[in-house]
Amino acid sequence: MIDMLVDAVDHRGMIKRIFCMGLFVGGLVHCSAGENGVTTGPGGQGSGAGGSSSSGSGGMNAGGGGMGGEGGVLFPSGSGGGGGSCTPTSAVETVCDGKDDDCNGRVDDVDLGKDGICDCLRLGIVGSPGSNPSSNFQAWLTARGTSVERTHQTPAEVFDAALLDKYDVIIFDRLARPYTAEEANALAAWVQMRGGFVSMTGYTDADPDFYVNTLLAPFGLAYQPGLYSQPVTMFAAHPVTAGLSSVTFLGGYLVKDLGGSGGTSVAIGSIAAGPVAFAHEQGKGRAVVWGDEWIEYDSEWQSLPEIEQLWVNMIAWLGPQDSCQVTVPK
Repeated sequence: MIDMLVDAVDHRGMIKRIFCMGLFVGGLVHCSAGENGVTTGPGGQGSGAGGSSSSGSGGMNAGGGGMGGEGGVLFPSGSGGGGGSCTPTSAVETVCDGKDDDCNGRVDDVDLGKDGICDCLRLGIVGSPGSNPSSNFQAWLTARGTSVERTHQTPAEVFDAALLDKYDVIIFDRLARPYTAEEANALAAWVQMRGGFVSMTGYTDADPDFYVNTLLAPFGLAYQPGLYSQPVTMFAAHPVTAGLSSVTFLGGYLVKDLGGSGGTSVAIGSIAAGPVAFAHEQGKGRAVVWGDEWIEYDSEWQSLPEIEQLWVNMIAWLGPQDSCQVTVPK
């Protein structure tokens, strides 16, 4: 290998090409030098359809190449993407250890069931279940390999940074009490850093349905009074809506974009009366605001497969952008 590099010392691109081919002979990786001497591979940095950034509809990691593409060793990358060479310790990622064990450019992309939900995600469900049976929902989340904890089923529980830091994604269910502006600011700070959440409502057609509006205020979104019942069939092109054509909406609310959040809100689902679902991005985090709670009920899970697809899409999109990125099946 040293002789090969000396022979090619007068051409930088050739050095990279020969060095990488040498590694390929050694059984590690097959790569080539790009125009600017950046080493690339089938899924490596700057190669394939995805380039060096996330690609696909709405910025989802997709495509046969680029960072987050299929296969390939990023060289150089480092075990956590921080530079230096990466030495694989396993053929595929199987352990949630904060490292890129298979050197594919993704940290903790563990999905043993290939169901599109990262097994390393820490999910928190805030609030009690709705009035209809929904045991299948939490069981489904747990069966996908994630850790799931339900909290805040009583008014006395504290909602602060310490609670939020326990989770990667939070699901707001039927809330037990009103929340304060201080608690809303804690949620906003958590999202800015890398957190993601989805909110639901429509349980009682009374004040508790709007407890979550205080928490949504920093994101410029709010549920509006007035119940509506008709399937959601109008979807904007977005990673959250991929593969959807009709989703149950029974006794839910319109969602209004109030503006002024400093983030970006996009209406992704609508009925004839107006938007009932928004996707929001702020800082390094994301949120989905859905105007109804029927998407968690067992009756819908048993009869409508698109409900499961919606949840797979939401959780995949809401998860951390710097780790736990897995491929969503189509």
